[in-house]
Amino acid sequence: MTKYLHIKGKKTGFTLVEILISFLILGIVLAVGYTLLERTFVSLERQRQSLDTLHEARNFLMVIEKDLREMTEVVELDTIFKSHLFDEENALLYKLIIEVPARNGIGSQRVTYSYEGPDKHVDSPSRKKFIYRQVDGGERKALVTNQLNYLKIWGTDGTIFRNRHPDESMTDYRNYLAPHYYHPANPAPGGLNELSKIKGIEIQLSMHEMFDSENKPIKQRTFITRIYPRVLNAKFD
Repeated sequence: MTKYLHIKGKKTGFTLVEILISFLILGIVLAVGYTLLERTFVSLERQRQSLDTLHEARNFLMVIEKDLREMTEVVELDTIFKSHLFDEENALLYKLIIEVPARNGIGSQRVTYSYEGPDKHVDSPSRKKFIYRQVDGGERKALVTNQLNYLKIWGTDGTIFRNRHPDESMTDYRNYLAPHYYHPANPAPGGLNELSKIKGIEIQLSMHEMFDSENKPIKQRTFITRIYPRVLNAKFD
């Protein structure tokens, strides 16, 4: 007689410890995934902020450089003037009015650049900072709207400055520069103190490039350029 052996399979289940470990592993995976996703979004947001900064800065510099290259006269330069030419607050812009040839080729027209915002360009949670451009009789248009740190405008005598010598002290180099920058009471011997003698403009534009999670600026980028109008500088003739 053939004998058959029947083996009954055992039913097995998960213990409480195994279930807890599974939940723990799942929680760790989800936490790591969320952290990586959050960092990705933060990185993308900072890249967007940086691109916004570059876009506004380049657009502003492109427009103002075009105006300044065609400039025939500085009509008004309203900035902060400190007795020490290289004071941090010196040259902070409030208004710049220049004269340029009219677009129709007949006569000239005035272009105004103006600042609107907190005094001395300080950051304020309740007030934004704007830089506007307006042609006489035209609409006032905002060129910088969101991320301005400060804008400085210096008038110069048109000198193309040399670089600082390796063995030259900062004090000596500033003494070399001082006579060439406009100041109504320029203390340097032979210093530029007449608006009509301005033949160049130096722009120092500082923008907030990045902000933290509380929207506080954590990184700035500064753009510096000097423009020498052809009409006012014989070296271009």
